[in-house]
Amino acid sequence: MLMSSSYETFGRINQKIRTRAAIKAAAAELIQRGEMPSMEQIAEAALVSKSTAYRYFPSQEALIAEIMLDNAVKSDLENVYEASKTSGTAAERLEAVIRADHALVVKHEHAFRKAIGVMLTSHMDDSSRLPRRPGNRLRYLAEALAPLKDQLGEAVLQRLVMALALCVGIESIVVLRDICDLTPDEAKAVKLWMADALLQRALQDAAADHPDT
Repeated sequence: MLMSSSYETFGRINQKIRTRAAIKAAAAELIQRGEMPSMEQIAEAALVSKSTAYRYFPSQEALIAEIMLDNAVKSDLENVYEASKTSGTAAERLEAVIRADHALVVKHEHAFRKAIGVMLTSHMDDSSRLPRRPGNRLRYLAEALAPLKDQLGEAVLQRLVMALALCVGIESIVVLRDICDLTPDEAKAVKLWMADALLQRALQDAAADHPDT
């Protein structure tokens, strides 16, 4: 399902964010009490079913790994959100987000890789189900592009945000560093080029869809 042009008001994704946050908050509170709770205990504390908890986190280890990752990147993630709200054009805001996200991921690359490794390893017994992941990147990309909401239209903006999601996060680093053998600075340059190319194509598509505007 495509996301709304205003990510914050997209009910289904927003509900998933709240559910995920509730599960993590419940686990963190139990851990702070000195407990090492089971997934069943965490689900009960979060007021969700055990099956729901497992849809978001395939194992206790995966849940704890994400909580630790959240704690590690919290201040840097706030910097990315701030970048998405900077003054200037949408292109300038998008560039600021790509740069801030890249800095965050490079700084915490080991923690990101470890968290993803735990999530995927926990699901090796059932390759038909993939663990859900946080949607932070969709939120700050949509915020950065908010000035273009009317110009692009909902469909083009949706497609653009989802395409740009490939230019950020640990996955972009895995491809550009592990596969393309780029340095962090070279990877950043490629991601900035990709983001601008996608934005220009979206603007062209929007102009073609509405030639009289």
